[in-house]
Amino acid sequence: MQEVYENIVDQISAKRDELKERQLQFTIFCERNMDSPLFESGAINALLVMQQLKFEIAQLEKTETLIRAIYKIE
Repeated sequence: MQEVYENIVDQISAKRDELKERQLQFTIFCERNMDSPLFESGAINALLVMQQLKFEIAQLEKTETLIRAIYKIE
């Protein structure tokens, strides 16, 4: 079970890193494309991806907490 737990912790870390990178890319995208005719579509798509990442992180964190509590992993 320790291996499963560590895998989940690694996934959380990877998704947090991906979210930070996408947030940075979004900021740059907004600065460079504000006047583009497709700005809104691109911004909405980027925001939806970030929203999905946040949801996945929250789900993984709940699973991690549950596994840690049940198996008393420190």
